[in-house]
Amino acid sequence: MHPGFLCSALLLVTIAAAAIADDPSPPAQQSPQAQHTPRLIGPRLGKDKDAAARRFGADASSEKAVLAGLDWLARHQDESGAFDPDDFPKRCADGDACDGIGKGQHGEEMPCPFDAALSAMATLAFLGHGHVPGAESDAYGGVVERALLALRGQDGDRFGLALATQAFAEAEVLEGKGRWHDDVERGVAALIELRQTDGAFGYAAPWRPGSDVPFSALVVEALVTARDAGATLPDDLGKGVDGFLDTLELKKGRLAYLLDGRTYGYTPTTTNGHLAAAMRELLDVDRSGARHRAHLALVASSAPKWAIEFEEIDVPGQGKVKAQIGELSLYQWYYGNLASFLAGPDKFRNYYTATKRELLAHQRKDGCAKGSWNPEGTYERQTGGRVMATALAVLMLEQPYRHRRRD
Repeated sequence: MHPGFLCSALLLVTIAAAAIADDPSPPAQQSPQAQHTPRLIGPRLGKDKDAAARRFGADASSEKAVLAGLDWLARHQDESGAFDPDDFPKRCADGDACDGIGKGQHGEEMPCPFDAALSAMATLAFLGHGHVPGAESDAYGGVVERALLALRGQDGDRFGLALATQAFAEAEVLEGKGRWHDDVERGVAALIELRQTDGAFGYAAPWRPGSDVPFSALVVEALVTARDAGATLPDDLGKGVDGFLDTLELKKGRLAYLLDGRTYGYTPTTTNGHLAAAMRELLDVDRSGARHRAHLALVASSAPKWAIEFEEIDVPGQGKVKAQIGELSLYQWYYGNLASFLAGPDKFRNYYTATKRELLAHQRKDGCAKGSWNPEGTYERQTGGRVMATALAVLMLEQPYRHRRRD
């Protein structure tokens, strides 16, 4: 990467912010919270962003990696504006196609069913760096604009609904013109409609009543983000989610997937512990409770480490099978970074330092894949592919300024 690119890109973001501020055209609709200081969305432009970056550990090396990751995503954006986890290789340089396409929900060799969700996740990576949709002077203003327009109406999948609602909310707060306000309101209403009687949210609720931890985590972050864009949330949202989490099996900070999880073959996991910690921090509920302390202790003891490899072994009746050695999940790291950031600088410092070290060491620096991350983590390898891995990595590196702490 050219050494002047970082400075140039940051300058473009600053110019874009000024261009939006000086735009003489009247807003189509003013967001109710447009003039209010966000409670969660961080200072993503100007001196406040720079100050947050310095305070919480971002530096020139992490910003260089963010810019390279955004460059890969932009180069692989579909003409429709989407970031397709299956078809992105069509955008690769001739003779140098990237691997790592998405798969089925459980690793099946089939098209990834979460196009909208992963496209929204990639869009959030650009918004997290402060790129304003449609801003002509912003290097990625057009990328974000096309991506958001492509997300409109893509709410058939519940994961996509939650992540798209969050993307619209962040876009509305960054731009402040009301263009995405209706999208936020529709998304919030649809998500609240999905709330279960146990107080949280369930992806499989249509055929298995009750909430689960992963989908609840997506919805909680989307709703709390949408509050910054003027959305009104249920008064008992925090109490309800906290009550649901209290019903789940807990073991040394690890948490079950859903109520009576063992009935369905689920045992408490480290990842669900990370998600629960993030939810209570986002909702500012029961943060001094024993369960939350156990989750945060688990997060602190699970600092990111890219320690995974694969070996072929002989399995009777199956022949040679590729076996995984070690564990890796960028999805888990994402929530660990979010939870520890909101919990306090002392908790965030070590986690983010480890995250930065591992991500910078494993970012691709060759060919068309330059700037991306190989999908080697469990969820990235099985389902989301290179688009998911790269979007998550960028979002984590942006954490110091992507969100705002209570203090």
